[in-house]
Amino acid sequence: MSETPTSVLWEITVRLVLLSDTHVGPADPAHRRADEPGSDLPVDRDPETGLPRLRATTLAGVLRHDLVARTGDTASAGALFGTSAADDPARTGFPGALDLDDAEGRVPTAITSRTGNRVDPASGTALPGHLWRREILPAGTVFISHLRLHVSALEDEREEGEEAVSLGRLTACVAGLYRGHTGPGTPGSDAPGLHVGARTGRGHGAIAATSWSARRHDLTTAEGWFAHHARTWSQRRADGENALTDGSPTLTEALVRALRSADRPDLADGIPATAPDRGPRDELRLTLAVGEPDDPLLPAQVRPGLLMIADPPPPDRVGAVDRAHRRRLAEGAPEPAPVLGDTALHALLKRLSARLSRDACEALGGHEDLWRHWHAQWWGGDTDPVTALPRPSRVRLRRTPVLTGGAPLTTTRLTVDSLFGDAVDGHLSTSDVHCGGTAEAVLDVYDPDDSVRGLLTLLVRDLATVPADTLGSGAGSGHGRLTATAATLTVRTGDCEPPRTVDLLTAVLDPESADARLARGWVSRWHARLEPRAEGEAER
Repeated sequence: MSETPTSVLWEITVRLVLLSDTHVGPADPAHRRADEPGSDLPVDRDPETGLPRLRATTLAGVLRHDLVARTGDTASAGALFGTSAADDPARTGFPGALDLDDAEGRVPTAITSRTGNRVDPASGTALPGHLWRREILPAGTVFISHLRLHVSALEDEREEGEEAVSLGRLTACVAGLYRGHTGPGTPGSDAPGLHVGARTGRGHGAIAATSWSARRHDLTTAEGWFAHHARTWSQRRADGENALTDGSPTLTEALVRALRSADRPDLADGIPATAPDRGPRDELRLTLAVGEPDDPLLPAQVRPGLLMIADPPPPDRVGAVDRAHRRRLAEGAPEPAPVLGDTALHALLKRLSARLSRDACEALGGHEDLWRHWHAQWWGGDTDPVTALPRPSRVRLRRTPVLTGGAPLTTTRLTVDSLFGDAVDGHLSTSDVHCGGTAEAVLDVYDPDDSVRGLLTLLVRDLATVPADTLGSGAGSGHGRLTATAATLTVRTGDCEPPRTVDLLTAVLDPESADARLARGWVSRWHARLEPRAEGEAER
């Protein structure tokens, strides 16, 4: 297939901000700079500047996957990003109309290393020999990304429509970059948004676009050709970044501004403002309070508790404390705010779900492999020995929940000799913990069915009544207990039907409510999935 000459070139610049901690690893983790810290899993860095880097291939892959998942439009994905010979019916393949550049990151605080240990989801205990150390880009890190959209020759009215089609495809492709962003004037703020890097199912890597700029070059004219080709690459990037100062919150607005300034309002009127989302998805919103309820039947009345998600102390507390509760830059906040642990919260919910599934399966007479296989379908698991494919989590934490309310508290602890009951000399530790407060956590469940909705109902019941499980440090001292004070499940079927919201807390506390009757049907369906089946019987 011969390449069609470009008639119009669009230069687009976007400011991307990480909304949660992120790990974007290098292509070769064994290769690192001499001055790089010795983490097992370092972040990807530019080899010349040493700054963290978001590769163009990473962003392109995320955008392409999101476009197909939301719209099912593989033709638009192929037109923008190209196709391989294996995917092309003509077995030739062709390049895409969209080019992307690598983006360097600007971090608000120092890049830190986080140490963790793999935990058995069934028992909740650490697995020996599974210790890792991963570098983390903090929330608030900014990436400036540059894109170029090539539009083929425009010779007649029919082909002029190709530019509108190309722009429409592009706006649909990048819609996920401002979905989930809570800033003003951003459509789709109730959608999950995009995630990059590792551990995205546990809230890492949430990314959003906060500003867009666009510039149109008509390469059929001498003015347009020189306006683009007479500049160096560094000048083009600088022009695009400077335009972000007065940028637009969405790409659609940036394109409309550029088209109106280029005296092409006819094209501006045809650009869609929003993109469809046809993928079936449920959304569980939890309001979690740090502490325990005084009365299990009144979960809204919570006695504040202590929480410690360990992090190195900030510069102003170095030397005063050994560790501090984790704080991150929240969207729109001038100062870092206390947060719930992202991976810790997901692990807690996964552990509770595994225990519920195990107990139900045993009560129904099912084999252990039955509930483990079903649970791994939703919460992820090891590589399937039959298919040799990984099983990623379909229940995904949208982003790191931010705590509001409560207060910091400094505690001092001594290590006590278990034999004599005396304090051990030299074993004094001081920590900045967080007391009380609430946070909203959002879980997105992809391709759900009634069985997983039944599990989520019982998960809310456990969180609202008896918070026996904990997260974070100091669990043996009573730290880290969470109580669900509000819980709603929004069901989106992906078709033309409007979303339906069910109050799961009402379903738990009021057995006679309509929400409870609906939830009991979901729980029955969950039980049916965990019941033993006769040999050869198909899964119901």
